[in-house]
Amino acid sequence: MLIDISRPLFPGSPHWPGDRPTAFRLNARIAEGASCNVGELSLSVHNGSHADAPFHYDDRGATIDALDPEVFVGPARVIDARGRTALTADLFAGVTDHELAAAPRILFRTDTWGDPAFFPTAWPLMEPDLPAWLAKRGVRLVGLDVPSVDELTCKDMTRHRLMLAAGLLILESLDLRGVEPGTYELIALPLRLHGADGSPVRAVLRTPP
Repeated sequence: MLIDISRPLFPGSPHWPGDRPTAFRLNARIAEGASCNVGELSLSVHNGSHADAPFHYDDRGATIDALDPEVFVGPARVIDARGRTALTADLFAGVTDHELAAAPRILFRTDTWGDPAFFPTAWPLMEPDLPAWLAKRGVRLVGLDVPSVDELTCKDMTRHRLMLAAGLLILESLDLRGVEPGTYELIALPLRLHGADGSPVRAVLRTPP
């Protein structure tokens, strides 16, 4: 069974303040005599559920098309962080280093973003030592159900840079409401956008057989 953990994109869907909003229109319509319907999409690559490329926060970083797609597909562990004001290593109490390495994609469920129609203004942040702690145990990707690994007012991309230093890739704005903690298969491939700093993803979890 597949669980869709993507946030929908639609005209007026919530987006980072100042970014280009999502817009979709049909430039050709069968109802108006065209042979087919043809749509046009305009949006920031960070709208909805998306992957950040290192180029997003470092001019020398890899662009989204240069990232290994295998990082975005494979065993993932959903961690229950509901009620937390910070994301810390103690969330992994009872999870062995071997188990972390076997599912090297960590998805934090905070349920902070409750109403999908509104953009949140505050959310839990990772403690600064957590990216290196995870990387040391073989983790390669971190996903969150909030808009960013940094706070809304952050200008220096502090935690993005800590993720880069640790070699971790980032998924943001997932929808993990209703997903039970545990191990799944993640499929969240970004588009192959040449030179881009990020990409929307259609993120799903496959439940174990």
